[in-house]
Amino acid sequence: MQKEQLQEYLEFAKNIAREAGQVMHQYYRADQKVEEKSDHSPVTVADTIINSMLIERVKNTFPEHGVMGEEESWQAEKPVVWVCDPIDSTVSFIVHIPTFTFALALVVDGEPLVAVVYNPMTDEIYSAIKNEGAFRNNTKIAVSDREWGDGALLLRKASPLQSNILDRSDVATELYSQGVRLIANHGAVWSGCLIADGSVDGYLYEGDGPHDVAAVKLLVEEAGGKVTDLLGGEQNYNQPIGGSIVSNSHIHAKLIDLVGEHANSRD
Repeated sequence: MQKEQLQEYLEFAKNIAREAGQVMHQYYRADQKVEEKSDHSPVTVADTIINSMLIERVKNTFPEHGVMGEEESWQAEKPVVWVCDPIDSTVSFIVHIPTFTFALALVVDGEPLVAVVYNPMTDEIYSAIKNEGAFRNNTKIAVSDREWGDGALLLRKASPLQSNILDRSDVATELYSQGVRLIANHGAVWSGCLIADGSVDGYLYEGDGPHDVAAVKLLVEEAGGKVTDLLGGEQNYNQPIGGSIVSNSHIHAKLIDLVGEHANSRD
């Protein structure tokens, strides 16, 4: 795709992100009509409104594209698809922890080419176009240069019901002995943004939802970092994924080794 076309898609995504932020503000302290999905995760009226709004905007503006949303999809089999998480970390939204975000990526044949993440509480838009760098509110960002053992900062999940390798006590003890520090955080997408802007250095995602990683993949890599599956391989983001290792690239190999060492063991 031409740069001018990708720029048009980026502006479209930013406008949608701002509209999504307005919806989140509208329901932040109002009746969110929380329901439980089949996987026991919560969904609010704001999630469904934002997802449906995106589908309508794509239908009207780019009818040849599809939408793969966490709550609702349309023409998701198309080669060009908008992969969306209307509210990443819905739990944070429900309990008013300001780490929830809107995430949207334009994915072509499985590869993210445009990405936008918006945190409506900090009013920060993270954005990227393939080969054009990553930005936070139009200021270019870059990952950190911290190495493993040199005070590297890893994010772990804040919820004990959705733990992964980094949440285990034996792993935490091992990492601390190596000079690596762990910080609890809500939100897979917001964690990716914090890696992209150099605040922290790495994160593991053990789920299979492309909507949690598609935008992060492009943002982090355009900021100089690396995003792979849990084995260190590339993957397509228009279908279920095999988890993700997200890092500043300097510690990526160490995280792959960590996953390999502990994936099949238990506390």
